[in-house]
Amino acid sequence: MPRGARTDSRADTAIAIACAAVALLLLILPDGARERTAAVIRGTVVAPLAAMQQRAALGRRAFVDYDSLVRVADTIVRRSQQLDEVVAENVRLRALLGLGKNLGWGFIPAEALSDRGMGDDRTLVLSAGSRAGVERLSAVVTADGLVGMVDQVDAGTSVAITWPHPDFRVSATSADGTAFGIVAAHQSSGVEGWLLELRGVPFRSSLKAGTPVVSSGLGGIYPRGILIGTVIEELRSTAGWARTYIVRPAVRPSDITSVMILRPDRNAEGVESVWSAQVEAMSKRVVNAGDSLQRRVRDSVTAAATKRVRDSLAAITPKPVVDSAATKVPQ
Repeated sequence: MPRGARTDSRADTAIAIACAAVALLLLILPDGARERTAAVIRGTVVAPLAAMQQRAALGRRAFVDYDSLVRVADTIVRRSQQLDEVVAENVRLRALLGLGKNLGWGFIPAEALSDRGMGDDRTLVLSAGSRAGVERLSAVVTADGLVGMVDQVDAGTSVAITWPHPDFRVSATSADGTAFGIVAAHQSSGVEGWLLELRGVPFRSSLKAGTPVVSSGLGGIYPRGILIGTVIEELRSTAGWARTYIVRPAVRPSDITSVMILRPDRNAEGVESVWSAQVEAMSKRVVNAGDSLQRRVRDSVTAAATKRVRDSLAAITPKPVVDSAATKVPQ
């Protein structure tokens, strides 16, 4: 047995013997002396022990109360997060209902299943298949814009490739129709891999940052007018015959929960009116940004011209001659 353990055992034994001796002594004392001795023991030994016990009980109660408050706070935070998710889902569903109302006909609603089953975050398994009328090469959209295209169709489900997929292509145009090109995934690593490129734009066409890009309707898969994204900047390249622009997509893959699959017979009518409000708002922002930039440039040019005129006037204006004799202070 370790020495420390033996020492503790002996100390406990000694304390027990001392307590027994004190108890026997109190028993044989007269009543008056016994009461005075008991009062002294209560004031010197029992009172501190009782105070320690009370503080320990208060500490244990405070710890239990704190633990209960932490659990309540965790529950509130968890319910708040769930409430935020429910609110976001309700917003998406309302937007999808509005999209169905604007489309009117020629679409099939579907859910993006959580288990995509393809081992690829660039594809979606949709809850509608050939029994619902889904056909291969049908456009997939949300209220925000273009998602992708149906690639495989089964009886009850279908698989769609989304815009980050390497095989994704869509003929596109700027919202004002001044520039045409092909939109494909921006082949890059990291965050930039979740952007798009507008390729093959004629060199004479120049697009400003924020310009909306929509499907052109060429090719027969995507009807004209589906919002694809907005221009971020021009991608510098050595080719002098065409421009390439980086485009921010209108739809984020993480937000895709419910979609609309457009039937091929809907393409002939076009969908330009469906996303027209969003496209118009983006175009106004571009115009306002251009006007603001022009005002700043004009103001800076005016300020610089004014400064040059003032400097020129100051240079040709003769300075007054001061008579040193007249201004000399008398002694």
